[in-house]
Amino acid sequence: MAPLVVMILGGAGAFVTTSMSSTKSLAPVPGFVKLDPNGDECEEHDECSTVNNGIICRVGYSPAGAQLYDKNSAGQCTVPVYRP
Repeated sequence: MAPLVVMILGGAGAFVTTSMSSTKSLAPVPGFVKLDPNGDECEEHDECSTVNNGIICRVGYSPAGAQLYDKNSAGQCTVPVYRP
């Protein structure tokens, strides 16, 4: 009986963890404009998404706006982001 309870609790825990991580990935992220070619300096603009929907996030969500980026682990604005 105990192994069955452990399996059920383990499955429920895995489901909750998966649900939480997928919700987090859909959260909006700030989009930054590069102020230098390396992305060391940047300025925050519109909210974007990390989910690749094929539409690059741009300032004002305008096709003519500057491309926006998310920061990498080193704090550089080099990670492409997408329109929410």
